[in-house]
Amino acid sequence: MATNILDKVGSIGAVIAGAAVPCCFPFLSLVGSILGLTFLAPYETYILYAMQVLVVIALIGTVIAYRGHRKILPFILSVLSTVAVLYALNTNMNIKILYSGLAGLIIVAIWNSIEAKRCADACKVNES
Repeated sequence: MATNILDKVGSIGAVIAGAAVPCCFPFLSLVGSILGLTFLAPYETYILYAMQVLVVIALIGTVIAYRGHRKILPFILSVLSTVAVLYALNTNMNIKILYSGLAGLIIVAIWNSIEAKRCADACKVNES
């Protein structure tokens, strides 16, 4: 059984991309400085586009995970979080909305991992 990692890669990648742009995300800039990502600051425009792509990848990963475990709440949270991040990045750059969306995507990635494990355990029990 292949493991779905798109939601994890997308959400963590989006947070790392945010950390690489110190002028836009004050809280994440501290993390970016610690990780040495400030050298990417001149590429801010491209990183913001990459962040949007990664958020959409996280949503695709959630759709795949939903098809596996059929739990609607992580899916709904992922859609809302994706919309929040994309809205914040493309309108007024509201940091509260953006951070909430990123946190939601991280929560969904963890939640999907837990649900996938539960589903795998239930399938083993049913096969016996």
